[in-house]
Amino acid sequence: MKNRRFSMPFRWSRRVRGVTIACGVTSLGAVLYLLWWLDGTMPTLLWVRLAVALVIVGSAVGAAGYMPIRLLADGEKITIRRLFGALRIPLGEITEVRPIPKAYLDGSFRTFGSGGFFGYLGRFRNKRLGNYTMYATDLKRLVRVDTDRRRYVFSCERPEEFAEFVRERLRKKE
Repeated sequence: MKNRRFSMPFRWSRRVRGVTIACGVTSLGAVLYLLWWLDGTMPTLLWVRLAVALVIVGSAVGAAGYMPIRLLADGEKITIRRLFGALRIPLGEITEVRPIPKAYLDGSFRTFGSGGFFGYLGRFRNKRLGNYTMYATDLKRLVRVDTDRRRYVFSCERPEEFAEFVRERLRKKE
């Protein structure tokens, strides 16, 4: 590992692409229907339509804002870049990092977040992993990162290489 930094974009799986396109088209259609084609004879109905349209648009913008864009690691931290700021995990807090198979997510349910719209984002829970925060756009290549307080699951195109890169940096810190 000669590189001082690991950097890789999050690649979208076909499923995430399909769900995002389907949800995006449906959301856009619903907003257009609410605003232009729904006949509102009462003035209060106009405000209701606008409020519902704003909730739909706000949800889409929120999901896009927390979508992971790039995974970075260096000698200090792991960073997940997002449109709405970056998630940073200091190496000093990491207790374990390792690749995991998709089967580790079996039985998971989402407690808050997105289940495919712009990726699998948010808080999830299952019997095997307990509570965890996931930023994944491809469930076939996953890395688990445990800290003193939290567990994270990320997608990564080369999970073994990423895990080894971080473990090497952790050994140098000791």
